[in-house]
Amino acid sequence: MAQVLFSRNLRLNVALTFWKKRSISEFVAYLVRIEDLGVVVDCLPVLTNSLQEEKQYISLGCCVDLLPLVKSLLKSKFEEYIIVGLNWLQAVIKRWWSELSSKTEIINDGNIHILKQQLSRLWEQENHLTLVPGYTGNIAKDVDAYLLQLH
Repeated sequence: MAQVLFSRNLRLNVALTFWKKRSISEFVAYLVRIEDLGVVVDCLPVLTNSLQEEKQYISLGCCVDLLPLVKSLLKSKFEEYIIVGLNWLQAVIKRWWSELSSKTEIINDGNIHILKQQLSRLWEQENHLTLVPGYTGNIAKDVDAYLLQLH
């Protein structure tokens, strides 16, 4: 147990170093590389808050890179993991809603197209979360309402 906690603490400290340096792309690359969902669950709320505050240093590309990890969170047996993933999805969708919902075929950023496709595929598999009672289901319903408008 001590080894597990030491390892997690070490990984969180590395992630914190990237965050403090405002090296968000390295921060995200690190999270993707280590594939430690426990560390992702600890770090993702910070990114979620930054997205909600519309801080400029979190790029759309970083969000696209994080989607596979978020997909893993949504498949978790732990409700807290699911909530963290849903909160992040909701923040991403709201942050880039005007671009995602744009009906024009001319999209300057290829990441918008990729994000739109990946969100659709992800939600096809995870829309059952809207049936979960309580807070988790409410967030899932909000995400679902946004994504239904994209089709």
